[in-house]
Amino acid sequence: MFVALRENGERCSLLDGWTMDQLRQLRKSERFFCPVCGERVQLKLGNKRSPHFAHKKMCVVQTERESLEHLLGKEHLYTWLKRQDVDVHLEPYLPQIQQRPDLLVCTSNHLYALEYQCSPIPTALFQKRTNAYRKEGMIPIWILGSNHFRRVSTHGVKLSTFHWLFVDGSMQIPLLRFYCPMTKHFLQLTHFIPFSSSLTYATLHISPLSSCSFDDFLCSPRISFPSSFWTEWKRKKGQWRLSYPLYRNGTNEKFYAYVYAAHLSPALFPVEAGLPVAHLYWFETPAFIWQTYLLLEIMKRPLYATFSFHEIYEEMKRFIRRKMIQIRTLPLVMNSHYSYALMDYLCLLVRVRLLKRVGKTTFQRIRAVRIPNTMEEAIWLDEQIIQMLTFDQKEDFLKSRE
Repeated sequence: MFVALRENGERCSLLDGWTMDQLRQLRKSERFFCPVCGERVQLKLGNKRSPHFAHKKMCVVQTERESLEHLLGKEHLYTWLKRQDVDVHLEPYLPQIQQRPDLLVCTSNHLYALEYQCSPIPTALFQKRTNAYRKEGMIPIWILGSNHFRRVSTHGVKLSTFHWLFVDGSMQIPLLRFYCPMTKHFLQLTHFIPFSSSLTYATLHISPLSSCSFDDFLCSPRISFPSSFWTEWKRKKGQWRLSYPLYRNGTNEKFYAYVYAAHLSPALFPVEAGLPVAHLYWFETPAFIWQTYLLLEIMKRPLYATFSFHEIYEEMKRFIRRKMIQIRTLPLVMNSHYSYALMDYLCLLVRVRLLKRVGKTTFQRIRAVRIPNTMEEAIWLDEQIIQMLTFDQKEDFLKSRE
């Protein structure tokens, strides 16, 4: 940590412009104490890490050991905000919730608790801290260390269950923030389109710390989803069709059993399944699996018979209860729900002329799904369903449908 108390009770911040010689003299002449637990702390002045205070014993406030990346990042973020004349407080202890955010930012309208997280923490602890800040009227802003950023292709990144906890859904477009103290850049991911439980397609925006304001930082970057994404999505979908037997896990085993019972091959699932929609990020289960389940349920309804969104939603909940569909835990996404993705998908099926919308929440099936007979036909039909959309429609493809 960067803040400790002197013996006279005054706060001592290591980010107040001390020289190394001054800090060495300070270490010789003074003793320091933790502002939370009151125990002695040591002033560390090594060559490999930033000057910082360290406990001799564990503090009563649950914290992780601070890495070099964490210390540097916290220092950079504090200095960045101070230069903008933002009212920012370094490592303040909040006794009412017994927590100490890395930074507390006060604006005319809001209080923000900024947490720069470089090491993994349990989901329960993340939710406890987040809920405590909200209870006190603060807006939690979580920033991941760049050591968590894993890019695997032009538009693909690896996101684990841990990473999804940090997705900020307070804006219209959810956002995941990273900071790299080595390059002094923010990395921001938006437009999340998961292909599987670990692979997600997203847009990446990189901005230098020096040219980013705090207001800019709070907002999702205004960038469009690149049209080249569709080529990558089609390729990956075809790749899964060809190699599905290699992916043996509980989710896939249930899928295989379900489609075999329907006298289908898992590799030859309906062409209308495995399509991206606006709120797809709610699903840990791949789109081609949960959408196949719903398509087969829709196919049980007679042609031109009217059915409601609520009926299909109840079918989806049944699959969720049977653990055939898994929903993600997204603690920072408050103004959305996985049912939004279902409505998006039903509206997409209207666009590809499988369904007809006859009311605000009612639909009719007007044709059968297309089940390919061979792998060559499957790949050709996958191409055709994307080609059904003009360029403008592709740009509009990921917008939510009310």
